[in-house]
Amino acid sequence: MKRFAVAFVLVVFSFSGSLTADEKGLKELEGTYKLLHAEKGGKVAPKVLTDVAVVTIKGDEFVIIHGPDDKKVGKIKVNSESKPATFDLMPSDGEGKGKTYPGIYKIEKGEVTVMFNEKGERPKEFKPDEDSTILVLKKVEKK
Repeated sequence: MKRFAVAFVLVVFSFSGSLTADEKGLKELEGTYKLLHAEKGGKVAPKVLTDVAVVTIKGDEFVIIHGPDDKKVGKIKVNSESKPATFDLMPSDGEGKGKTYPGIYKIEKGEVTVMFNEKGERPKEFKPDEDSTILVLKKVEKK
């Protein structure tokens, strides 16, 4: 019986110290970002819109602030091991509440590029089309 208890404790500790792909991906994405570039349906958003947008990811929650009266919150699920890495955004409020927006992301040179399709189909590569939205985010350094 003692051997079983010791083995159980060792198994619990070995699992508690390792992170799943989702947890690793969320940890890697965690932070506050400024929107550098936005494109929807192949049309680039005006700079005035990108200048005020801020995205924060903490754990499995995201917050998008786009001006003083425009705040969207929700959950994010990621798989950093798929190629390309994938995410699902699930807004908790607004017109997207109850929907899932599947997308892909990549991290290069300190920037995160995300692409999703509002029709619910996950993009397979970073090639924009009339239904896709692309966002390029830069992590804001803590002061």
